[in-house]
Amino acid sequence: MNTFSKLVKCKLCNKTMKFKKESGGLYCCSTYDNYGKEHCQRTIVREEVLRELIERRHRREMTDQEIRDIVDYVIVESHLLMEIHFSNGDIPILLKGHHIQF
Repeated sequence: MNTFSKLVKCKLCNKTMKFKKESGGLYCCSTYDNYGKEHCQRTIVREEVLRELIERRHRREMTDQEIRDIVDYVIVESHLLMEIHFSNGDIPILLKGHHIQF
């Protein structure tokens, strides 16, 4: 199982994004991947970007299980627009362009 399995959702269609290991470890919109551009857009985010944002917030490297324990869900609109929400009620991480709100 990958780190963010079933936690990453496309903001445009609200469907779970699928992990693609062969593409270098990224999540893509499953609606777009399965049905094409008539149904959603090509929304993607690299797993390493999500991990880096969470580890920067917590100021340490974390195991996959530690990340899964604290992340409630991730909403991705594009690789530069996303929200990472935490299950413990912490303020979400917001990425908007090149601006990160921790």
